[in-house]
Amino acid sequence: MNKDQHNMFCLPPAGSSASIYHSWKKIEVKNICIQPIEYSGHGLKINEPLLDDPDLLARQIVEEIQHYAELPFILFGHSVGGGLIWKVLHVLETSSMLHQLKLIVISSRPEHGYIQHMRYKHELTDKKIIDELKRYNNFPDEILNNPEALAFFLRIIRNDFYLSDQLLSEKLRKTEVPVMTFYGKNDPDIPDKIMMDAWQQHTDNWLGSVELEGDHFYFLNPAERIKMLEKISQTVEKLTLNVT
Repeated sequence: MNKDQHNMFCLPPAGSSASIYHSWKKIEVKNICIQPIEYSGHGLKINEPLLDDPDLLARQIVEEIQHYAELPFILFGHSVGGGLIWKVLHVLETSSMLHQLKLIVISSRPEHGYIQHMRYKHELTDKKIIDELKRYNNFPDEILNNPEALAFFLRIIRNDFYLSDQLLSEKLRKTEVPVMTFYGKNDPDIPDKIMMDAWQQHTDNWLGSVELEGDHFYFLNPAERIKMLEKISQTVEKLTLNVT
């Protein structure tokens, strides 16, 4: 086993599944092993009940992480997944694994004080939810043009929006774990870098924000995805050297 190897557990955005990260596993990164997380009621766990309780979901995620206890790890969360990281962190604080968490990476999720206006999205009409999703340029036509698939998807996205609403209502505790963020320069929800830099107030070890080309789903561009993973890899390497 490579002593410098880290698992990176990747938390998906609202309405998505672990499959959004599967292509990452094909990219060779010398010190990172991608481990996509699947939420209950999503993707491969579609037959399980949806969870709109962030505390319960965080406990399930930590149970999954515990299966990989032999390696240090990174938590990566995109959009709602970035907010959920802090719930996972809270559960880890009551476990024996917190010391193995070496880095938190938040993607396309502004610090919560800047997105309070996004609360109560789960109460929007179906049409307004669809309009919201279209802003991110990642809403597939095959769902939009299939009423049955659309109804099924809307049930999931409404659940995940409610999950996000609850996360936005909570006060975040400060952590000693290093934190860095990534975002797309054309993300409609991030008009100012300060919205990502504000995460520094929640950590004693702030590593900065990285702007990449693209919008909310900047990492769908293979070149930007590689840049992001290489930056995370370099950061982990530096953190490891500082420890040793």
